[in-house]
Amino acid sequence: MATKVRETERKYEAPADYTLPDLSGTGPVHSCEGPRGADLDATYFDTADLRLARAGITLRRRTGGDDAGWHAKLPVAPDVRDEIRFPLGRAKSTVPAALAALVRSHTLGAPLTPVVRITTHRDEWELRDADGTTIALIADDAVTAHPVDGTPHSWRELEVEATDLDVLDAVGEVLGATPAKSTSKLAQALGDRAKARKPAPLPTNPSAADVALTYLQAQTAAIRANDTGIRVDTDDSVHQFRVACRRLRSALRAFRPLLDADRVNALRAELKWIGGVASPARDAEVLAGELAAELRELPSEDVLGAVPAHVDAELSRTQVDARKALVSELDGERYLALLADLDAFLADPPWTKKARRPAVHQLRKPVVKAWRTLQASVAAVEGAADRDTALHQVRKDAKKARYAAEAVAPAFGPKLERWGRRVKKAQSVLGTRQDVTVARGELRGMGVRAHLSGENGFTYGVLYARQEARGRRAEESFGRVWKKVLGVKGPRWLR
Repeated sequence: MATKVRETERKYEAPADYTLPDLSGTGPVHSCEGPRGADLDATYFDTADLRLARAGITLRRRTGGDDAGWHAKLPVAPDVRDEIRFPLGRAKSTVPAALAALVRSHTLGAPLTPVVRITTHRDEWELRDADGTTIALIADDAVTAHPVDGTPHSWRELEVEATDLDVLDAVGEVLGATPAKSTSKLAQALGDRAKARKPAPLPTNPSAADVALTYLQAQTAAIRANDTGIRVDTDDSVHQFRVACRRLRSALRAFRPLLDADRVNALRAELKWIGGVASPARDAEVLAGELAAELRELPSEDVLGAVPAHVDAELSRTQVDARKALVSELDGERYLALLADLDAFLADPPWTKKARRPAVHQLRKPVVKAWRTLQASVAAVEGAADRDTALHQVRKDAKKARYAAEAVAPAFGPKLERWGRRVKKAQSVLGTRQDVTVARGELRGMGVRAHLSGENGFTYGVLYARQEARGRRAEESFGRVWKKVLGVKGPRWLR
């Protein structure tokens, strides 16, 4: 059984003569207890070309201490990582399949083998607040790294793990130690070979290719990050995965004149496929949250029978099934091939001559085109035979316009960003309208099933009516937001 622990920690360099100061009375720290000694022995695994280390991920098997086992550490934010822990088991040189799957979007199935063994003698102190609660741990580590293909070397470091960043800052201020250049022992052990790949900053006057490549790289990285989040059931990971797929697909459309059309079209088709696979899981997630909130707001006399339990059971089952189906595809060869194709595409982009042109000249066209398409969709709503479908099309076209603006914004500055934010508001309002359309269909089905089983369907009808009212409010709100979209000052070429 895997467990997930959120770690907020920072490392410091500690020379041989360093002495830990008395930390009692430091900010929220009331008392300090320790040291407690431990000997740790960890073997780190990676691909031959260190793909995990370059992505800021560590994968290890460690003995000693209170948390012996297999660990994957995944970056979340500066000084914050999620550690996924699995039991030790019998295998010492073969990474557990479930743990290898967590990082498959990075390894692409390449073998995981030992790259370094790190032994540590640790002296650890507990820092407690006035209530006696442990709010931080300080580890004074004497470390020796034994690279598989290198010479052993040793160093001393301090590791501070705290309940939050404020505690981390307070303790760090009084340590009198220099923040470490490396974020992990693995990075320190492997040196430059394990340096994370950071995108180069855009030049002052970027070409269209500069802007396009930076954005495409960022969205591909987001797909990988949220792939892992889905596997460990991180909140909002399905949504963010689908958003990254959509952004990347939209950007490829916007940048299509800069790139080989056949390769762009092939990637967009596969991104549409995997985004579609993620849709049922996300839709079920949204619907479950909305109906649970609606049921909490209903007067008790309007809730007849075990409706909350039925709704929760039905939608929970749908969510579980949809997530299993998504993970199954993430484990499949088609998705793996998509990631490999994206890597090859970004490593050697098939640029056309237009890509060398200045971004400020070349990248206006996709935004203007998306904007005109959106305006036409809004105009088509009046008199549409199927208003739900027409408004859903407006929402989709608003997303395309917003994503196009987002992708090229570095070339055009604040005015385009402000315009994009207004379009996002219009899209969000219509997103609520679309959620209502989905919810009404599900509630109708639930009501029919309740009736056929001899239960009272009154509450489902009440929920249906509330959703209809919510949809009308969203549509009215869209009218107001759209006027603001038309009124916001964007670049002149949008008018």
